[in-house]
Amino acid sequence: MIRFHIVTIFPDAVRPYMDASILGRAQEGKYISISYADPRALSGNKWGKVDDRPYAGGPGMVMMAEPLLRTLEKIAKGIAKRKNSKTKVILFSPSGKQFTNVYAKQLVSKYTDIVLIAGRYEGIDARVKKIFKAEEVSVGPFVLTGGEVPAMVVVDACARQIEGVLGKFESVEESRTASPEVYTRPEVLKWKGKSYKVPPVLLGGDHKKIEEWRQSKKGSN
Repeated sequence: MIRFHIVTIFPDAVRPYMDASILGRAQEGKYISISYADPRALSGNKWGKVDDRPYAGGPGMVMMAEPLLRTLEKIAKGIAKRKNSKTKVILFSPSGKQFTNVYAKQLVSKYTDIVLIAGRYEGIDARVKKIFKAEEVSVGPFVLTGGEVPAMVVVDACARQIEGVLGKFESVEESRTASPEVYTRPEVLKWKGKSYKVPPVLLGGDHKKIEEWRQSKKGSN
């Protein structure tokens, strides 16, 4: 089982997606586990404050190191109780390593525990990365309001690489990468006075021709 530990000040924003559909069943089947840790619980102050102004000025606020370090230390102690655990700590940045399916496969093949730090505001105190040797990862060349969406992306993509999570393990490759065009019933779709037909090659039963068609569509996109 792969264990995901999501560090976020908004666990309630993440949990509904993680508990639904395939990811929910994956947890029920014990293929993966997902836990949440809110740094505000270990802020060290009665207000649950986890951010402060950046040194040398600048816009916005920065997530403080100490609440995050306490949270990560608590997670690490829990992981250490299990034998043969291997941990990867990830935080999200537009300038980080590009997240890909290949990287997702590497994560689930090398590690038992994946810690995902969902930053907020203008970023995280850089000392957190240094102390816990976290790797910066990017899910795309854009800026989001927080790391919760990237964390969900990583869990989703990684979970699909675990045999048993999908109904048919071949779907890991086929359903998302073999062809950008897929069809289902009806064979002829009528919409606003026009007819849209399923490509005849998909109806003929010739698997060689179907595979050639799929590959041609994959190459044209």
